[in-house]
Amino acid sequence: MLLHVLSLTNCPLNPNLGSGKTVLSYTQGLRQHGHSVDVAAPQDYEPWMHFGGRVKKFRQAWGAWKFVQQKLKTNHYDLIEFYGDEFWLVTQQLSKQPHHPLLVAHTNGLELLAEERYQAYSPNSNPLKRWFSKQTHARFSQIAFANADAFVSLCELDRKYVLNLGLYPVDRTAVVEPGLDDEYLSLPLIIEKQERVAFTGSWISRKGVENLVSVMTKVLSQYPDLHFDVYGTGGARDIVLAAFPINLHDRITVYPRLSNQEIANGLVKAKVFFFPSQYEGFGIAIAEAMACSCAVVTTPTGFGAELKHEQEAILCDFNDTEAMEYAIVRLLQDADFQLKIAEQGWKRVRSLSWESNIKKLADVYSEWVGEH
Repeated sequence: MLLHVLSLTNCPLNPNLGSGKTVLSYTQGLRQHGHSVDVAAPQDYEPWMHFGGRVKKFRQAWGAWKFVQQKLKTNHYDLIEFYGDEFWLVTQQLSKQPHHPLLVAHTNGLELLAEERYQAYSPNSNPLKRWFSKQTHARFSQIAFANADAFVSLCELDRKYVLNLGLYPVDRTAVVEPGLDDEYLSLPLIIEKQERVAFTGSWISRKGVENLVSVMTKVLSQYPDLHFDVYGTGGARDIVLAAFPINLHDRITVYPRLSNQEIANGLVKAKVFFFPSQYEGFGIAIAEAMACSCAVVTTPTGFGAELKHEQEAILCDFNDTEAMEYAIVRLLQDADFQLKIAEQGWKRVRSLSWESNIKKLADVYSEWVGEH
């Protein structure tokens, strides 16, 4: 069954950003399978973009609904998928219509769970802002997902969360993982490593950087020959280094924006990849590091929550910095254990092929639309 799909995303279609790249890869892949896909990003529907971040979620909700109304006047869609809870007005209004297209919440990250995690790791955030968010955005987010017909996530943790809330029947949920780029997926298992620990990600609280600094300060102080490589911060060298004691700066390298190939070339040197994130919709950085034969130390969120502890990775509770430190030290000291974790992790990500996962998404959508 060939489908006509409308895909709405709350992120720019930028292949250099994780969310944008995922949307582009899925939609282009569906087209390659013969489906017709129209994609709309914020620049297509968001009014008054010159306002910047002010009431952005409200502007996107209203603009998206007006945009969809216009599209439906001239197009027949079998399925409308939305990436982000900004489309609550679309799902609320369309779900009332008896012959609406199949509405699919296709998440890069589940806002319902992300907000729950935010409350846990930011207990001292502005109470007025938290109250306002609870009264507005949290309610609208619930509406967005409650009025969708089906749900697709990147990881099992997000799927289980919506099932526990009773938002969907089991057979209208699916996990479709993203794929790895060839620069990573084509790499063989690499045994020879340097005394290096690596991290990839934005330098923000959600990535667990406070715990990362605490743990790596202790580990670097214990091992004078160890180096720490930081990727993905956009070259925010001064901000990253300012978080560490000055005597460690010469062993910390904060890289500027690099290509996939350049990042892969760096990650293959590291023994350990440390990723203490507080929440991930998937966490492609973990999978990329595993493809580069790094032994991963991470937290039970996103892809990390699906990994087998002390087999494919070492999992630590979100704020258990003692366990994180112990895990990294153990991997640095025990070469056989480090190789075991790295090898099992490398094998685990062999399945992360864009081609196979896009086919899975196409099959799932065809089945759901046929039933709908």
